Amino acid sequence: MPNVNTTDRVVGANSPAQGTKAAPTITLVTTTEKLVLDATGATAVIAAQPTSQPTSAGPLDTFKFVVRATFKTTTGGASTSVVNIYVGNAIVSANKLCSITSQSLSTASASGFLEAHCIWDSTAKVISGYQTGAYGTATPLANTALTNTAISVASPSAMTFCITATNGSSVVGTTFTLGELAVEVN
Repeated sequence: MPNVNTTDRVVGANSPAQGTKAAPTITLVTTTEKLVLDATGATAVIAAQPTSQPTSAGPLDTFKFVVRATFKTTTGGASTSVVNIYVGNAIVSANKLCSITSQSLSTASASGFLEAHCIWDSTAKVISGYQTGAYGTATPLANTALTNTAISVASPSAMTFCITATNGSSVVGTTFTLGELAVEVN
């Protein structure tokens, strides 16, 4: 459940008829990273700043915000599962914000969460911060550096985020279900 500081949120959904703020379960069959899509078939994207806010420095300059995801993976065979959050709406390695990997699963499931605690500097035009999370029984991420420690973002209006899932091994029948992908300003 989001708190009052949530600026944007996409939730998991079982029905494809729920619009752009709902993401149906996806199926993974290879080790190719796959974007989570919304119910319309577009990349599920959240924004750190409401669209009605100024597009220059805006209220996010020097304020901490958290990009948070909750999820569950059920594998179709022996494999790990990898979850990544990116800045933007596409898979671009330089924009990978944070990442977590489950323990080896053998036709089993694991739930997890991944958080990026961030701050944006309007002068340097970069996001920096740390990541934390847990995924099944794998060793938790304990306040480690972001995957990329200074991601360039020109303005708050460009501060959008998407999520991906990947099989660690090519197994058929793995499902990835998003609980939520949200941004909160602290």
